[in-house]
Amino acid sequence: MPKERVRNEHGHKPWYVGWANCHPDIRSKIRQYYSIPEFLPDDAEFPETENIFFGYEIGAVMHLDYIPRLMWQGQLKGSKNWSIAPVPECEHVCHKFEYYVEPGDVVLLDTRVWYHATSIPKGQFSVTLQSEYA
Repeated sequence: MPKERVRNEHGHKPWYVGWANCHPDIRSKIRQYYSIPEFLPDDAEFPETENIFFGYEIGAVMHLDYIPRLMWQGQLKGSKNWSIAPVPECEHVCHKFEYYVEPGDVVLLDTRVWYHATSIPKGQFSVTLQSEYA
């Protein structure tokens, strides 16, 4: 990717990427920038993998996650808009909603049963860390 696009310079398309990290050295470096949310149970189990999402202006399209555990996601830099929708069989009880997160905010959402999409406000760079727990 050209450096100009990396920096989201005028005339270049926005971008958004995510990847799973399971390397212990990288994980310990990343953990210098956040801590496990205090509201999670003391006996919670965490996987060895964490996911990092970052980019400019766009985010993830509406989807469900196929993961084995509940998910939490912490906003480290920038902000992000979330759009949440119930699965079709629950639409008569639950309704779509949206929320906005800023650095330091943590999302706790069962993304296996709630459809969700994210977007990043124009011109902003967003960094988010996601992990699972049981």
